[in-house]
Amino acid sequence: MLKLENQEEIIKQVNDQDVMDSRDVAKMIRKRHTDLVRDIRRYISDMSQNAKLRSDDFFIESSYQAGTGKNYTCYLLTKQGCEFVANKLTGKKGTIFTATYVGLFNQYQAEHNGKMIGTDKNLTRENLEFKLKWLAEMRKQNINKDHQLRNEDAKIWLELANVADDYGERRMATEMRNEAINTMTALPLGARREYTASEIANKLGVSAIQIGKWGNKLGIKRDQHLSYRTPEGAWRYFPEALKVFQDNALEIQDDDLGL
Repeated sequence: MLKLENQEEIIKQVNDQDVMDSRDVAKMIRKRHTDLVRDIRRYISDMSQNAKLRSDDFFIESSYQAGTGKNYTCYLLTKQGCEFVANKLTGKKGTIFTATYVGLFNQYQAEHNGKMIGTDKNLTRENLEFKLKWLAEMRKQNINKDHQLRNEDAKIWLELANVADDYGERRMATEMRNEAINTMTALPLGARREYTASEIANKLGVSAIQIGKWGNKLGIKRDQHLSYRTPEGAWRYFPEALKVFQDNALEIQDDDLGL
């Protein structure tokens, strides 16, 4: 059994494999670690019944020392192991975990193995920032472009965001995704975009009910510069309100999951 001592990095390399500690996985999927260990033991037991499967390709038994000095069992999950766990999850929780572990493994490989992972393999970290500034300027100059051209620009922003994620540039990736949203929702100069609760819910991956609930909680419905109520009783939100919802997206998504 391999014993872990240093937990500074989420992704580590053990036996020439990139792995993640089951304790970190448990936190990501909001599950008790003891329950996850129990599940992994069951997976290993099931795999042992097929001679063609090697559980070590998925889960490597390890241990950690608690504050009491007592050793406890944990497992190191390879990328395949994380995928195995993700496939057992349902709905948004599985999607969020998949996106998280894929990004972490890709980031580790890019930093430690010298691999370039992303949609534009010729894009370096240096000209990534340059292209970010160039596209921002182009968006300002072409805000009145037709919808199809804005769609193309938005795709470029999203591709760059994926590359930034692979480099571990989280802040830059977030800025790029926001630019994609801004590009898609840009209207001719002088017009002000309005959003329904359903439109914002689709952007955040939650229910329209949660948008209404958090609109009250964040004070958006009490600020006329952020929203207004139609005579029919429906709420409409302005771009400034969308940004407030996006800034609180993680809390809203967790609340929608009942976490």
